[in-house]
Order: sequence, then C-alpha cells, then structure tokens
Amino acid sequence: MPTYPDQAEVPFYADDLLPDLQRTLAILADLETRYEIARDHLERWSGPMEVKDRLLADVEQRYRAKREPFMTCLERVRLNRRELVSVTPRRTDH
Repeated sequence: MPTYPDQAEVPFYADDLLPDLQRTLAILADLETRYEIARDHLERWSGPMEVKDRLLADVEQRYRAKREPFMTCLERVRLNRRELVSVTPRRTDH
C-alpha cells in the first residue's frame, strides 16, 4: 500500500485484533465452503424438485443464520476503523 508524505502513518489494527480478525475470516471461509459443497450436492441430487427446493432453502437459511454474527462483527471492526481514520491527525509539513 503506498504511503503519502502528507499523511501520518497509523497502525491499522491493535495487536490483539489481528488474530481475531484472521480467525473470523477463516470461519467465514469455512462456512462459505461448506455451504457451496452442500448446494452443489443438492443441485446434483436427482430427487423430487419440490423436496430439493425445500432442502436448498433450508441450507440457505442455516448458512445465513451461522454467517450473520460474524458479518456483524466484521462490520463493527470496519466502522471502528473508519472512526479511527476520520480522527487521525494528518501531517501538514509545508
């Protein structure tokens, strides 16, 4: 990421935040992979369409329910970062 001489460099994350952020992203990636595998499996299944549709809807609902708390957590981190950036003093060496 390029740096600009007129901007002070500020650490992006607190030391204890980065491992939690990485763990959250890994969990989300795992959920996404499991969801895609379940969908692929059901889409290839040759059972009745109405049963398949209901099962796909169940998979989708469970995926969204599991994913939502992690996305909320990431959104809080994003908003907190935006607040930090907006109050970060800028260097004005002229």
